Amino acid sequence: MDCGTMLASLAAVLVAISVVVAADNAPAPSPRCALIQTDQLQAIVGDTSRDGMGGRQYCGLWSLTSKQRQFNAFGNSYAGLLPGELRGRGNVSLQVIDDTAAALVKPATDTDPTEAKATYRFVSSNCIEHTLTIKDTRSRMSSLGYREVSWCSYMNSPDDIRLHFLSGGHMTAYISPEHGVGSRIGPSFIPELEKTPPQDEKRSPFHVNFAALKFDAPFYYGRLGNMVLLYVFDNGEDLRFFCSPSGGCGSLIPGQSCPAWDFLWIVPEKKYAVGQEITFRLRAIYKPYVSDEDVLAEVKAAQEAMKAPPQ
Repeated sequence: MDCGTMLASLAAVLVAISVVVAADNAPAPSPRCALIQTDQLQAIVGDTSRDGMGGRQYCGLWSLTSKQRQFNAFGNSYAGLLPGELRGRGNVSLQVIDDTAAALVKPATDTDPTEAKATYRFVSSNCIEHTLTIKDTRSRMSSLGYREVSWCSYMNSPDDIRLHFLSGGHMTAYISPEHGVGSRIGPSFIPELEKTPPQDEKRSPFHVNFAALKFDAPFYYGRLGNMVLLYVFDNGEDLRFFCSPSGGCGSLIPGQSCPAWDFLWIVPEKKYAVGQEITFRLRAIYKPYVSDEDVLAEVKAAQEAMKAPPQ
């Protein structure tokens, strides 16, 4: 082998080695989802990267399953406890905290002036505590005098598509009669509820039309087979439920649609300031349904626990 050939061969070897070294030193791709679990429940927290039926928009709990019921509580192409502040944003990143907790984080930008961090943490075998902390870098106060922060939960084929909550002193079951009609439910202990924007001919925004009934306490639950999915909130004054009989699209049950069991908080002008951190907090309990009395006991325990600061 002459000298020129040897040098060319050596150069090729050095190039191959540099490619391997570069590959070894390349940063690992960012995780898109994380499994968190207890001895009873398994949840997958995911960002907006999953290209499902509605495109890349559904972050939050991609899945929630139990040893007592193996089916996902939420639509398999959708999500549950999906914060509107993160929905569809391409700059949402996942932070794995430990085996029982993960967070989704989004920075503020010029076109989307809100920092947001959504945390999902198991606090017991059957309970996830969820917090969302936001900070606006530019005012997002509406002309109606409040800032609105919403969540969606797209459910997976429940037999009973209704929300259950206390109204008029009794446990009541309700779902809006049509998408965009009677979808918004306010608290009974507020003398005057906020004004909402008008709907267009397609009933959009769908969540602004108030139902005739109101809720007496800041919780609601839904039934999924033998299970109950219960949301308990820490601030009832600014809380609103909203729902749709068909927001979760097609059901596995013939002749039915999947509901959306949603909620929002309004932030009145007197509680709002640019640059101020605001935290919203709830607990989601997923366990076998026993009775409404058992649900109320879970509500009381969760409300007592949320008197302490979040972990």
